[in-house]
Amino acid sequence: MDIIKDYLNGLEIPKDELTSLERTTLYGQGKAVDRIPACLDGGETMSYLIGAGMDEYYFSSEIMCQVEEYIHHKFGSDGAGISTSLRGMAEAMGSEIKYTKNNVAQLAKPALKLSEIDNAKLVDIDKDGRLPIILDAVKKVQERLGKEVSVSASVTGPLSIAAMVLGTEHLLIGMIKKPEKIHQLMEVIVENNNRLIKRLVEMGVGIGFPDPVSSTALISVEQYRKFSLPYFKQNVDYVKSLGGGCGLHICGTSRALWEDLRDTGIGAFSLDNVEDLEEAKRVLGGKMGIQGNVPPVEVMKLGTPQDVLRSARECIRKGWDSPNGFTLTSGCQMPAQTPEENMQALMDAARIFGRYPMDAVKLIEK
Repeated sequence: MDIIKDYLNGLEIPKDELTSLERTTLYGQGKAVDRIPACLDGGETMSYLIGAGMDEYYFSSEIMCQVEEYIHHKFGSDGAGISTSLRGMAEAMGSEIKYTKNNVAQLAKPALKLSEIDNAKLVDIDKDGRLPIILDAVKKVQERLGKEVSVSASVTGPLSIAAMVLGTEHLLIGMIKKPEKIHQLMEVIVENNNRLIKRLVEMGVGIGFPDPVSSTALISVEQYRKFSLPYFKQNVDYVKSLGGGCGLHICGTSRALWEDLRDTGIGAFSLDNVEDLEEAKRVLGGKMGIQGNVPPVEVMKLGTPQDVLRSARECIRKGWDSPNGFTLTSGCQMPAQTPEENMQALMDAARIFGRYPMDAVKLIEK
C-alpha cells in the first residue's frame, strides 16, 4: 500500500479523538494521546485566508483573532497564538515601520543611532506602538479559543529587537566598536520584554521567542554568548519566575548554539528546516520538546500535498520519540498564499503517521 498515492484517491483520514487542548495538555504530562501534536505556523502571512491584507491585520485585533479561529476550526491546528512580530517592540521603542498589503512589515527607520543609545525608551505596553492592539488580540483569542486549544503569544528575542531598534548593520558594528553601548541597550530591551511578558503570563498564555538575528548565519557563537544569550536568559528566567512556560525559534542555522540552549530553561525549541531533527532529538531532546521542521517555502508553499506528506512523515520518523515530546510544524512561518490543501496535508500527516500506537512501517514506507 502506498499511503502517499492513496491520499490522492480519498484515503480515509483517522478522526481526532481528543480536542487540541486535551491533546497538548495530556501530551505535556507524558500521558496517552491519540496522535502527536501538530501546528500551523501562521500569523500575518495567513491574513489572506479571511480576505484581509497584511496591513489590515497588523492594526486589527479582530482580524488577528479571526485568522486564528479560521486556522483552528478549518484544520484542527493544535495551537493558536498572536505575534508581537519581529518589529512590534522596536516600533513601540520608536522605530518607524512600513506596512503594505501583501508583504510582512519592514523597518523603515531605526529608533536610534549608536550615539543615541542613552535615549533608549522604556515602553508603556498599554500605550506605545501596536502593543495595545496585540494585547487585545491575545485577549480575544484566549476568550474565543482558550477552551479548545493552547494559546500563546510571541515576544521577540532581545537581540532581534536590538536589530530593529538600531538597524542590523549598526547593531553588528556596535558589537565590535561600542560593545558597552550594545549591552546598555540590551538591558533596556530586557526590561521592555519583561513588561510585556508579565501581562501575557497574567493572561494565562504561553510565551514563544522568535529570534532570527541570533542565528549563526548572521553572528558568531562568541557574539551570541556575549550579546544574546545572557539577555534572553533574563527573559526566560522572568517567565519562569511568574509560573509561565516558553519556547524558542531561531531561523536559519543554530546547531552551534544547542549546547548553550540546553540550560536556558526553555520548554521547547523550534528548528528551521536547514537543521536536522534527529540530531536535535539527540542533543536537546532530553532537556526540552522539539518542534519542526517541514520546509515552509519549498514544501508548504511550492510543493504538492503529497510533498507535504512525504516531508512531514520524515519529520515524524525522526522526532516522534524525542524524550520530552515532538510537535510537527513547518520550519518557520508559512509564507503568504500557502495553499490550503498543503496545510490540510500537514495536519493529515499527523493523523496518518503520528497516530498512537506508532506504526513504524508507515514511517518508512516508500
